Amino acid sequence: MNALDRAIGWVAPRAALSRARARHALRIYEGASVGRRTSSFKALNTSANAEIQGALRPLRSRARELARNTPYAARMLDVMVAHTVGTGITPVPDTGSDVLDHRLENIWGEWDLRADVTGQLTFCGMQALAVRAMMESGESVIRFIDRPLDDHRRVPLQLQLLEGDFIDQWRDGIYGNDGHPGTEGLEHSRLGVGLGEFDRRVGLWLNPNHPGEINTANLRPGVSTFVPADELIHLFKVLRPGQVRGVSWFAPILMTARDLADFMDAVNVKARVEACFSGFITNNDEAGGDLFDQANPGLAGRSGANPDAQLTSIEPGMLKELRQGQDIKFAAPTSTSQVSPIIMYNLQAMAVGVGCTYDQATGDLKGATFSSMKAGKIDFRRLVEQLQNHAVVPMLCQRTRDRFVSRAILAGILPDSPECYRTQWVTPAWEPINPNDDIEADIKAVRTGRMPPQEFVAAWGNDWRKVQDQTRAFYRRADAMGLAFDIDPRRTDQSGKQQPPAGGTQTPKDDTGEPIAAPALS
Repeated sequence: MNALDRAIGWVAPRAALSRARARHALRIYEGASVGRRTSSFKALNTSANAEIQGALRPLRSRARELARNTPYAARMLDVMVAHTVGTGITPVPDTGSDVLDHRLENIWGEWDLRADVTGQLTFCGMQALAVRAMMESGESVIRFIDRPLDDHRRVPLQLQLLEGDFIDQWRDGIYGNDGHPGTEGLEHSRLGVGLGEFDRRVGLWLNPNHPGEINTANLRPGVSTFVPADELIHLFKVLRPGQVRGVSWFAPILMTARDLADFMDAVNVKARVEACFSGFITNNDEAGGDLFDQANPGLAGRSGANPDAQLTSIEPGMLKELRQGQDIKFAAPTSTSQVSPIIMYNLQAMAVGVGCTYDQATGDLKGATFSSMKAGKIDFRRLVEQLQNHAVVPMLCQRTRDRFVSRAILAGILPDSPECYRTQWVTPAWEPINPNDDIEADIKAVRTGRMPPQEFVAAWGNDWRKVQDQTRAFYRRADAMGLAFDIDPRRTDQSGKQQPPAGGTQTPKDDTGEPIAAPALS
């Protein structure tokens, strides 16, 4: 304790001890100290929802503007969606019955084509759009639309994809059970999200129209209604415990991207100005006279012409004598050697902020090596797999699948046994950087038991059952037609050597069944 603390200790020992502890803590953590170096921190001890509340709409609108007008931002969205969803995250039935698996697969394939209530997208296309909206705007909403049971061959279910703007964030406070259908268990609402006991999500307050829609049919905004959680999907990336709304993935890079765009505008303007041929005339002759006028344009640049003849244009190889006392100086452009490093460092920061690599965001492979490319893709792959398994599959794909199965059972299309409809999800394949080495490593992993064959096939975006069925059908037809392929593992091994017949060594026979004699060695 210092002298002041000791003096305080005589009258308030607890306060003196508290002061000493606080000062000791500041000495341990420099980041907690108070001074000039830490004055720029905007540190508030607020909850996740308190921080989102005022920033939700500005971040969303600015992120969309960035994606519209910044090519690198649009490229980052395309890259992230392409690797997360690709052409679609597809289900593989695992009911334990091949017959039921095949039937479920056919029903799902038919429903996938007409899943969108607007009639525009397939379910795989809706996956990509929902993930893109989540990354750009922070969140997206998918409503389950139950259709009439008028066709027993079709599952009575469709999906409606909405932007996060539909959530009425002004429904904030005590909006509990008011007797309306679906509000059972609703205790209060936060930013348009209905919460129950232990802050369990019980639904959303949705506007009937997009708040930003401008047309004559939407002059009177409707009142938001409560939609129970089992009737919709709220897709967003959870960053903090208790968070109820999503934040745009562009939030960490908005200022960097805006500064870079302004810098690029300044560089382009500077380049255009410097591209102009600029000259400045200095005149020390008191008699005056301009170098450039229209007096005798025909004499300019000719041999023996009057040096007082004035210029109207400048041509390559032209010589012009100036009057005594006159001089001309041309604009000297400044160096732009620092432009490329500044652009590259800012683009690297933007790529890191979103979660992709610099070469993916820009397409710039200058200076890249095989090792650096592969190392960068390892981290990127882990981030995408985390997003797939923690958000997209459980929140979007599996919940849609559960709703699909329940409605198929209700329509009498599937037998009533919901617990047996297990599903495995196949994510997009990862293209190898070095195919030969990567595939060889995967084969060794399967042979040593590190990876099951099903996982190896699924890693390439395929259903292992389909691969087996198609392979069997291919070789059956090949055998029936008398065709032989060196890719047939029944005939050749990895090194290309002929395999012994199944069941041991047997004497080859001709078409009549008679054994074929081995040729005599010369």
